[in-house]
Amino acid sequence: MTMQGRRAIPVNRSMEGGGTSMESSNSLALDFSGRLDSHAGALIRSFWDFFPEQMFIVRVDGRENFVIEAINPSQQARVGNELTCVGKHLAHLLPSPFGDGVIANCARCVEEGAPVRYEAMGKYVDKQGVRRQCCWQTLLVPIANHQGVLTHLLGIVHDTHIESIPQTRPLEQVQEQVQEQEQQQVQELELELELERRVMERTNELMAANLQLTYLATHDALTETYNRRHLLELADNEFRRASRYELSLCLMMLDIDNFKTINDEQGHLAGDQALRTVAQATMAMVRDCDLVGRYGGDEFIIVLPETDIDGARAIAQRLSRTLQEAGLLCVSIGITSREHDDQTVVELINRADFLLLDAKRNGRNRIECHPPASRRNEITQEVWRYVK
Repeated sequence: MTMQGRRAIPVNRSMEGGGTSMESSNSLALDFSGRLDSHAGALIRSFWDFFPEQMFIVRVDGRENFVIEAINPSQQARVGNELTCVGKHLAHLLPSPFGDGVIANCARCVEEGAPVRYEAMGKYVDKQGVRRQCCWQTLLVPIANHQGVLTHLLGIVHDTHIESIPQTRPLEQVQEQVQEQEQQQVQELELELELERRVMERTNELMAANLQLTYLATHDALTETYNRRHLLELADNEFRRASRYELSLCLMMLDIDNFKTINDEQGHLAGDQALRTVAQATMAMVRDCDLVGRYGGDEFIIVLPETDIDGARAIAQRLSRTLQEAGLLCVSIGITSREHDDQTVVELINRADFLLLDAKRNGRNRIECHPPASRRNEITQEVWRYVK
């Protein structure tokens, strides 16, 4: 392309006819400065080698055909070894659509025969292998030979912004990381489940231990009935409830006849078995809401909520008959019921105790129930003397 009145940098004849690829960036600088005096040539070489901005020279092989012929050291620092780009067409070197814009601006510079300045943005990989995104301004200057034919373009690039691009990991790496995260989550979940299982197991053990301790604290170890302390607590609760709601309440005191003889003649193991036999027969005879406890020695107390004296007598008769028919034991039983003027459950216990004594005085293997009024007053006086 002939330059007619347009601004272009003249070059020596070695560049005419399209020129050839340079062996190095310095060789092209020497070509530019070859016909100048030595001082000017040295300045151009220094300018090419040490200018901080990126510089490149492309050969014009046609309207839109441009070949890289040289890059200065600053450009090499950006793209790496110059052999990777020198001698290559821009269309082959730069990917579309970025390369299309560069080629279009080069074509405009050739068409206008004047310097062209433009801004662009693109991505590249630096010498460390890091992908970066860059914005820059490029100045293209047309270069003509002595016949005025435009043969080359000089480019000067000024970076305006550079930032690194996060590395895109291969799909396999992403999948491996996802699998590792999933495995870690599964392991953490399994650990949580195991901890929950152990906590639940420990909690159940503690609950079972507490229930066992509660049972031991409230029950007689030999007969598995309520012990005296807990029996009195429960009996007092039933007495208060019956008094509040005007409900019937009966209390029986039971004693094994000739228990001392059993211990003395058959041994204490036989005595223990007699106690267990009476306890088991009594608990089998009463309701779930009734209370059975060992009061002391061979004496048991049975509390019968919402039961009148006749109902209590029937239970006592069945119990006594069951023990006799099995040829096991004989028992004496005293039965009393709550009266309106009773203040505490202790009064029922004391009355039942004196009725039990009456049963033993009258020959044992008997049931003595709540006495008539005359006898009741006598018993009450005896109770009060006992209490005092």
